[in-house]
Amino acid sequence: MDNAVIRPFRAVGFRGGSAVVSTRTYVPSASWSRAPRDLPEHHVLRLLEPAFRSDDPHQATRVAHEWMDDGTLGIDAEPAFYAYRTVEDGHEALGVVVLVDLEAGNLRPHEDVIAAYAIRQARLAEATRAQWEPITAYTTREPIGPLLAAATDRPADHVAEDLGRSDEIWAITDPKTLRAVSERLADQQLVIADGHHRYAAWRTAPEREGRLALTLVLDQPVLTVGPIHRFVAQLNLDEALLGLPLPALELAGVEAAAEFIAVSETRCVLTDGRRFLGVDAYECASCWVEDVFTPHHGLESDAVSYEPDLDAAARIAKEEGGVSLLLATPSLETVTRAATTGRLLPHKSSWFRPKPRVGMIMRRWG
Repeated sequence: MDNAVIRPFRAVGFRGGSAVVSTRTYVPSASWSRAPRDLPEHHVLRLLEPAFRSDDPHQATRVAHEWMDDGTLGIDAEPAFYAYRTVEDGHEALGVVVLVDLEAGNLRPHEDVIAAYAIRQARLAEATRAQWEPITAYTTREPIGPLLAAATDRPADHVAEDLGRSDEIWAITDPKTLRAVSERLADQQLVIADGHHRYAAWRTAPEREGRLALTLVLDQPVLTVGPIHRFVAQLNLDEALLGLPLPALELAGVEAAAEFIAVSETRCVLTDGRRFLGVDAYECASCWVEDVFTPHHGLESDAVSYEPDLDAAARIAKEEGGVSLLLATPSLETVTRAATTGRLLPHKSSWFRPKPRVGMIMRRWG
């Protein structure tokens, strides 16, 4: 097992009952900007925010040491795989948290990354010698769910519940199940659904342990995928399509825009929040924006902002002045093809649900 592509590990987590774990962890949205601003003293984001809100990853190291010493965080006694189940709005997703050896090449990204974000993640992991949030990936051949059913027949080891969602974790130490899970996952490619910047950061880790990636593996049927829309300030809608040889269809409003892009992954709607122009790019919409629209207008990456909610993207264009690009959802087939062929989609082409609750299961080494 020590030399396998898929490895067990000793999980780190908050100690205390469900109420304690629930208040110290959180379910992430598609944007870090929506993370809580006022954090309780022992909230997990105190371990993550140096990668986003400050430039001192060693602050997270100091916090981690304090929490390990005072019992806020604990580490499991023996290595395990961890069955992980979420239930939200009646939708259940069961997967397994494992370590994936990044040097084996089984874990495959489908999106490009923003280099600055990956660098911050790398500095945080190197300073803390930890992975605070799992990558989420999905199976491409044999499903993992059926191998986990027996492990969830007993009460969960850790539970968090709030806002209509529950998260449960079971440690799996049975040698037969460990072997079956390891063999099933090691024998197929696993496509990253969420966590591309963590993947880019961890695969360059200076320590061998840092190149073993904390990963939640789910099966394709339990995943929901959606688009991430774009907003460009100080761009006029009448000028947005000038020089781009695509016919534009006038749409009645935001509901018509949603119906238009739902037809095909190649569709996009440009709007200033008042008028809506639908175009068909004849390729994945995010690829057209990245490869054609953005360079056509000479836009740098920091000139584009991102919003997963369609109504909010249209509203931003109206309130702030500029143009939002409402993108169709890339199909799961397109996502899988991008990962398995290496022809990556642009960064922030999609969002996936469910995301694991941040702080529910973590890892440290050394």
